[in-house]
Amino acid sequence: MIYYKLIFIFCSVFSSIYCSDSSYDTISDVYLEHELIPNAGFTKRSSILVNLESRNDVVSISTINDSDIQLLKQLASKNELYRLKVTVRTLSGKETHFLTFTRACLIVGSKLNDILTLHLDHLDSPFAVNLATTSSNCNSFNELNTNNFTTTVFFRRPESSPVPDTATYIQKMERERDAREKGKSSNNKSMLGKYWMYILPLVIFMMIAGASNPEARQ
Repeated sequence: MIYYKLIFIFCSVFSSIYCSDSSYDTISDVYLEHELIPNAGFTKRSSILVNLESRNDVVSISTINDSDIQLLKQLASKNELYRLKVTVRTLSGKETHFLTFTRACLIVGSKLNDILTLHLDHLDSPFAVNLATTSSNCNSFNELNTNNFTTTVFFRRPESSPVPDTATYIQKMERERDAREKGKSSNNKSMLGKYWMYILPLVIFMMIAGASNPEARQ
């Protein structure tokens, strides 16, 4: 009786652990921090809510203050890098951190329109992040007239493996087989056509020799 109770307890614990580990833990939000003073640390930029079940990309608009705008312009005028710290959070509270960067003048030149690409594995877990801008212009950082970051978040998942084209492969094999058979037939014909002048006298000689020696047939 105790033996069966122990088995029941073990199965219950194992089932609960298995269900907990195999549950789908999806991304809930993406927290962004940027470094506006080199080597001075990161400050909050925005938080972007994500719903991966819809499998749609996200566009988010966030506002930064005037002092941050001036710091960003200074980075651009000195041709410094704009560093972004990306924290991806899941529903269970798990956090994954990434660092990415681009030139500050590109951020300002694109009027604070940037693109964030999250690369996901087959379980929708992030493993890489890339930052890009909508413009390659680095000469208009003094024309910035907005305090709003417009961020487009793209989710890139692994592509499905291509399905083997079995029918085409079989047809190719059949064509190669037919070609080989035709090649053998043409080779046989070409040999007869090439050596008939030698084969025909030999056949006639054998027929005459057989006819002139009836004792050999007896």
